[in-house]
Amino acid sequence: MADRELVSEFEARRVERMLRSLWPGLLAQDEALRVISGIELAGWVHVVWELADEGRRKVYRVEARTDRRGQGLKERAAVELLYDLLAGQFEEHLRSERRPFTGARWEQVDFAGRAVFLRGQMIDESSEAQAARLLAAAAGRGSETEP
Repeated sequence: MADRELVSEFEARRVERMLRSLWPGLLAQDEALRVISGIELAGWVHVVWELADEGRRKVYRVEARTDRRGQGLKERAAVELLYDLLAGQFEEHLRSERRPFTGARWEQVDFAGRAVFLRGQMIDESSEAQAARLLAAAAGRGSETEP
């Protein structure tokens, strides 16, 4: 069974505008909170949000998922459940010292009487891209000197 997109580009941008208006002054001028995706696969609804600065040196990408079928949720209710959880978590994150609220391993969270799973990671995409370019260049030079 293939992934099925549940969140349109229009909806994603609408949610982002709504959150920005709810959190005046919490996001830095060069920061954006983005709704990256919302899909369903085999009864699980999965959404991805990220908070990133303009240069993508600080990117906090968080995934949330719930077993829609196993918990008797309709698609829209499952998406809204995940949105509500992520909105609350990111708001707390922005109001505090900006420590990650979840780590790289899936962890179960009980939210609104439902089981939700979260994982996230802080990355510096800019530095990772630069490192990849350096490695590729080094690999290219190495292959040229091989007999």
